[in-house]
Amino acid sequence: MAAESLRVGAIHGQDLDPSMIKETSINEGPKRLRQFLEYAKAVDALNKDSQKVILSQINPDMERKRSQRRLEFDSEFEVQVHSKLEQKGFKVDTHIGFSGYTIDLAIVHPKDHNRYVLGIECDGATFHSAKSVKERDVARQKFLESKGWKIARVWSRSWWKNPDQEVAKIESKINQLIAN
Repeated sequence: MAAESLRVGAIHGQDLDPSMIKETSINEGPKRLRQFLEYAKAVDALNKDSQKVILSQINPDMERKRSQRRLEFDSEFEVQVHSKLEQKGFKVDTHIGFSGYTIDLAIVHPKDHNRYVLGIECDGATFHSAKSVKERDVARQKFLESKGWKIARVWSRSWWKNPDQEVAKIESKINQLIAN
């Protein structure tokens, strides 16, 4: 197979330019394909500003302010972990994710407020209630990690013994991730 036929976006030896996609269809497909190609072109050119503009067009809610996000908690335990982390100066969002794959707490990256540096999973009463719940929770964590999330888990038993030590572990993990 010829090398040029393996290039992404190549048609008969020519690159597929986003402007070649006409948005005359009533269907969303051609529009989304064009946006994808524009995004891929911006990524290839290392143009972060264009990337953000294109992603904002695809998802207008992407840039919404943190103050507009509401806090959701499954337990008093999550409330306490959230509170302690915010007292340490971290910006923390709750229940981030999609399609049932949400993270209890997500630490906003200190240098880039448009992304998260670490997801925090808090075991609660539900986690300890049944074997199938534990298995599903472990599978969910593996799925999220496969999508690029860095996850830390706070165990309630450890929290009740020494919450400051658990926060210190999280701080250490965040600092390590930022340094890398």
